[in-house]
Amino acid sequence: MKTWFHFLIKRKKGRLKTIEELEARPASGVFRLVSTTKILVMLVTAIAITKPARANGLRKEPLVGYLGLQKLSAVNGETQPAKHQEVGHKSLLQSDALYQYILETSVYPREPQAMKELREVTAKHPWNLMTTSADEGQFLNLLLKLINAKNTMEIGVYTGYSLLSTALALPEDGKILALDINRENYEIGLPIIEKAGVAHKIDFREGPALPLLDKMVEDVKCHGSFDFIFVDADKDNYLNYHQRLINLVKIGGVIGYDNTLWNGSLVAPPDAPLRKYVRYYRDFVLELNKALAVDPRVEICQLPVGDGITLCRRRS
Repeated sequence: MKTWFHFLIKRKKGRLKTIEELEARPASGVFRLVSTTKILVMLVTAIAITKPARANGLRKEPLVGYLGLQKLSAVNGETQPAKHQEVGHKSLLQSDALYQYILETSVYPREPQAMKELREVTAKHPWNLMTTSADEGQFLNLLLKLINAKNTMEIGVYTGYSLLSTALALPEDGKILALDINRENYEIGLPIIEKAGVAHKIDFREGPALPLLDKMVEDVKCHGSFDFIFVDADKDNYLNYHQRLINLVKIGGVIGYDNTLWNGSLVAPPDAPLRKYVRYYRDFVLELNKALAVDPRVEICQLPVGDGITLCRRRS
């Protein structure tokens, strides 16, 4: 889930875009930090959204979406938000205890040490809301092994938790083309990735993905060259990505789109209280889901893992 960072900062003529400006115009382009002042603005905003507080000895996670607002419980007569222990995660499960059971029973005991270390490092970062959850990381790792993936692509990297999960699943000569607009975040996880012995599998490219994808589409040698592609980036460009990636993934290959249930907000009533970035991107996610549902070129399966992931198997 790497989109709310994009929502806050817009790279256009070196000027910070406000939320009001973004909501008043169609979404396009890419987002990034452009000055020290803007970094401070970003940091303050990020902390306000993600920094956990403590009350009654329990962590109070932020109300980040529609389900977050719905999943309230009474504690000592006061309303308390859901208390997932995993920082930044927005489980779609109604039962927090059940989600914690999944993590402690099936996920954490089998999580590779490198992934655990990177997860813990990322949890300390002010933008940890963007990270892939541990259960989704486990899912991706197993999926890649099941389809015997060797050549993959990832759009949206952040600190590299899902990237590391992919790299560990690939064979020794496997390759990942990793695209992100912020190398600084990637370098947070890079020492751990290097220590895990899989950095040689990763070709990291800093910058917007669409220009590079356009060049790849123009090169017929790139057509059908990828076994698996994972997209966890700017939701307003998901359909633009799909139009290009469908040519780059092989027939029988898989594209995975993250956050396709978008905090459960897709079924929220019009007057539901939503975070501004959740409301802003909701229509783009709805548009993507409708398009994938009728795309004859792919078979799809939408799963409530993490914040929702839709798998598309190219059939033609």
